[in-house]
Amino acid sequence: MSEAAAQSQSKAPIKRLVPMIQVADVERSAKFYRLLGFEIGNYVPREAPPMHWAWLYQPEAPNWKTGANLMLVRSEEKPQHELPVVLYLYAADLVALRQQIIEGGLRVGATTYPWYLPKGEFELHDPDGYTVMAGQSYEESP
Repeated sequence: MSEAAAQSQSKAPIKRLVPMIQVADVERSAKFYRLLGFEIGNYVPREAPPMHWAWLYQPEAPNWKTGANLMLVRSEEKPQHELPVVLYLYAADLVALRQQIIEGGLRVGATTYPWYLPKGEFELHDPDGYTVMAGQSYEESP
């Protein structure tokens, strides 16, 4: 990396992106995302259910701060999205992840091999209808 690129990168105003999605039931959604390797790292309220907000992280990531993170927030109303929200995940082992999801009782699409991800990807939907895409991580992907 050139010195100019290193300086530019160190001045980036955004350190990381953590999507926050509206869900009908935080506990139900957390159970779904657990099949993708996420665990609850924090939640509110702590006193009594139901949860209104939860932060999910990947405990198996080398550094949870830079690994995949997701926030869930309870919403009484169905979110009105002008554009669809798609969560795209990169898996260390796409075949094993797909099998884990199937064994967890979820419906998952077939693995396809599009031109932009020749190592493969598949699609599934969370309990609130969000599209979740999982692709095989490789040297040219995040």
